[in-house]
Amino acid sequence: MADHELDSLEKRLDFIESLVFGNSEKDAFYPRCIDKLANIQEKIATATKNKKRISEIYRKSRDVHKFLDPAYTDEMTMSEEAKEEVILAEEEFLRNQAKNLETMEELKPTLDSEHLKATPKFTDKFEGLSQIQITQQDQTADLTEEARKMLTTYNNIITLVSRQFVQWDEMLTSMEAKKLQT
Repeated sequence: MADHELDSLEKRLDFIESLVFGNSEKDAFYPRCIDKLANIQEKIATATKNKKRISEIYRKSRDVHKFLDPAYTDEMTMSEEAKEEVILAEEEFLRNQAKNLETMEELKPTLDSEHLKATPKFTDKFEGLSQIQITQQDQTADLTEEARKMLTTYNNIITLVSRQFVQWDEMLTSMEAKKLQT
């Protein structure tokens, strides 16, 4: 069995374990679970022992699984020349990915540094600072809204005062004009 198949099986097993056991300790339930699974497997084997059609379905399901694998369909449908063309068409992308991988390898010591390994102990401080920042953002939004309202009020007052001065100027001008006429 290839490594990627083992990894795939491990991932599937981990997923199934998380569904079955949830957050509880799986080692406490494992022996009972394995016994039950073995019992179920034995019952299935007994029930299907002399059933040719069922064993044929099991065999065909393995074939279907194989046919659904994208690597198998690529292998069956693509000639060597077509595979080569696909690789050549993706050459630039592959080169970029190789550069990115090299960069990641170069930066790996930075990621493994003691500074980054120590970050979990600062989580509580970061959470506290985040809460403070959120509070300050809310306060800033409130102050901004209050300042906007004050500026609107100021502009309204200035507009009213300006209109009053214009009216007084018009009245004064008309009084001066009347006085000059008399």
